[in-house]
Amino acid sequence: MRIECNVLTLRSLDDEAAFFALLGRFFASPGVRRACGGYPLNDGPRYRWFVAQCRRDGRALAFISIEEQPGVVRIRQGYVRPEARGRGLFRELRGRVLAHIEQLQATAVARLPAAAAEHLQPYGFIVSGTRGRWVILEKAPHETP
Repeated sequence: MRIECNVLTLRSLDDEAAFFALLGRFFASPGVRRACGGYPLNDGPRYRWFVAQCRRDGRALAFISIEEQPGVVRIRQGYVRPEARGRGLFRELRGRVLAHIEQLQATAVARLPAAAAEHLQPYGFIVSGTRGRWVILEKAPHETP
């Protein structure tokens, strides 16, 4: 069954109250922390969040956060609520994130559990390092003619 969603691009810097009203429960959830590798979610002035919001009830169902720095975008955290998994939400968000990074013509960097590398390698990411059960993936921007 398909879930009708809007994809939002948010920054807490723009409207902190609205941002945390929508995403605050994820910051407080031990389950989300475990799913994101055991680390708490982070946010800051350079963070941008791509969020799948259910049209029916307004709940956030999935997100991917990135941290933008000059010339580099770090893909930080991604999560899909259990009841929304397997419905293409992460795929849609990943596509939006990668298009945004490409538009910036920045190098993309992701540090994630080794088992999750398969979600980015088909998009041109290569392993640039490992540390324990984590891998660092990088993708250089496409050159413009």
